[in-house]
Amino acid sequence: MNTSHSDLDAWLAGEDLLEQAIQEPEEWIAGFDADRQVVLMKLGPFQRVFLRPQQFSKRFYHQIYPLHIQTWPYRYQVKLFDDFCTVDVSLQLRFQATLSYVQKNLEILEGINQHIQTLYGAVLQDKINQELHKLSDGSWIQHGLTANEKRIALSVFEVLTQQSIQAEAICTMHATFVDFPDVQLGKESVYLHMLKKTYELNEHKNQEILRQQKLHEQQALSAKQQALEHLKQLAEMQRHIQLAEAEAQIQLLQDREQQIARQREVELRLRAEEIEYEQQLKKLKLESDLQSQHVFAAQTRQSETEMISDSLAHQALLEEAKTVAEIQRKQRARQLWSEFDQLTQSPLNPLSDRNDE
Repeated sequence: MNTSHSDLDAWLAGEDLLEQAIQEPEEWIAGFDADRQVVLMKLGPFQRVFLRPQQFSKRFYHQIYPLHIQTWPYRYQVKLFDDFCTVDVSLQLRFQATLSYVQKNLEILEGINQHIQTLYGAVLQDKINQELHKLSDGSWIQHGLTANEKRIALSVFEVLTQQSIQAEAICTMHATFVDFPDVQLGKESVYLHMLKKTYELNEHKNQEILRQQKLHEQQALSAKQQALEHLKQLAEMQRHIQLAEAEAQIQLLQDREQQIARQREVELRLRAEEIEYEQQLKKLKLESDLQSQHVFAAQTRQSETEMISDSLAHQALLEEAKTVAEIQRKQRARQLWSEFDQLTQSPLNPLSDRNDE
């Protein structure tokens, strides 16, 4: 379709028509089915047609006909204002027969698409000609051909859908103009209309350019003011940031000084506690040494006493053992002398006197 400015407006304004963006034409959703097929069942004089189901087994009395989606391109050209303007019409038409249309036209089932083109070609041509005839008043020059394109596509769509034919129509129209020739009788009103339109378009274009320039100047001025305001805000923010950083640095130094003072205080307190602890250790060590000496002396005295007691006890035991041994020896000697006396049976033996002694 054309843009908001028609091709004529662009041409009269000196613009390049090839550079204009071409929008996508409006479309209607036709709901085509690429796999649509109909089945014709014939049994004697009886016949019936129906859409082929998904689960279908063909019998000898069945005939299958695919209903293809047909593309029908249409081109037409019309000249207006004594060949001063040429309008090219391009109609992209796609259609597909429905079951309802097939049921009404069983006799031409094999060539149903060709039948549709033959039957409705003239009707579509009449619809297009009716719309093109409206271009002769020149009212489309102001607003372009968009509305005409829509009406042609819609009229073609309605003609086919009313006959149970699914359709999709896209129409595009393009207008071209010849250079201005010398004014001839019968054409003056058209040329004057073109000149007036050209002047109006140029004036509108110049006003639009001035408006755009003023708008750009205002936008540039506003942008500069915003930039200056932004710079001021940045400078103020930078000043606040620097001030905050300085205050933070001062606070950091003060905190560091307090931390060092507290650290020194803690170190002095720890040193004093350490000295006190060392003195306590020395005192405890001295007391321990003295106590150890007292204990050692007491233990020494006790050991000496125990050694003397043990020695005396040992000597007593030795003396006792000696005494016992001596007693035993004497008893043994008496026993031996008694036995000897008994053996000798001599009471006057001088040895008995020794034993008595």
